[in-house]
Amino acid sequence: MRNVWILFKREMLAYFCSPIAYIVGVCVLGLTGISFNMIVTILSESPSDFTPLMWFFNGMFTWIILLVVPPVITMRLFADEKRAGTIETLMTAPLRDIEYVAAKFLSGLVFYSLLWLPTLSYVWVLRHFSQDKTPLDLGPVVGGYLGLFLMGMLLVALGCVASASTRNQIIAAVLAFAMGCALFFTGIYFYLNAAGQNREFFESFSMLAHMQDFSRGVIEWKRPVFYLTFTGFLLFVTHRIVQARQWKT
Repeated sequence: MRNVWILFKREMLAYFCSPIAYIVGVCVLGLTGISFNMIVTILSESPSDFTPLMWFFNGMFTWIILLVVPPVITMRLFADEKRAGTIETLMTAPLRDIEYVAAKFLSGLVFYSLLWLPTLSYVWVLRHFSQDKTPLDLGPVVGGYLGLFLMGMLLVALGCVASASTRNQIIAAVLAFAMGCALFFTGIYFYLNAAGQNREFFESFSMLAHMQDFSRGVIEWKRPVFYLTFTGFLLFVTHRIVQARQWKT
């Protein structure tokens, strides 16, 4: 664990010393701010059965962030080490492959999570200026942010696979984005075109259907299990790629 912590701190420092991190942060804040403003404006003019938080978590800008940000923040994690040749130095240090992968993954996941932290202020704004003075239902808030975390976790792991597969950061980002889009749109296609029991089956693989449930405060045990299992598999693949690199050297 000590090795993981040391490498984790190194990766977090690298994030905050990189201009890309601040560019990504500004873009995320800008997109979420625009989304929140649009939702409040629309709902104030034409009330809907959907709450502002449901619109926010299922909005177009949220999905853009989910699909674009993880590839950008993970593209350098492994690819840059390969390009600079520092991966060979790390592999000769008293550091196990699994610790190396875990530290890289955790740094990407923590940075991704920090990007969403400022949006918690939107919940306070909604309650402070709302005409409805009933107690805040924490279910949709917890469910929505849990959905963002679980989906981000999976997509960060997907980015780790892409970054470990190449030494070019741009290729890693494009590959991770393509795989994330394939996962997202394939799930939507089969979910919308299936019927009966098949629809319920494909719903288990649809990120869109998952977020709709999360944003209503509906958290079924099979949803976290799906994301944890899939993430674990992707980290296993990343670990095997790193091991293969070590065998070649």
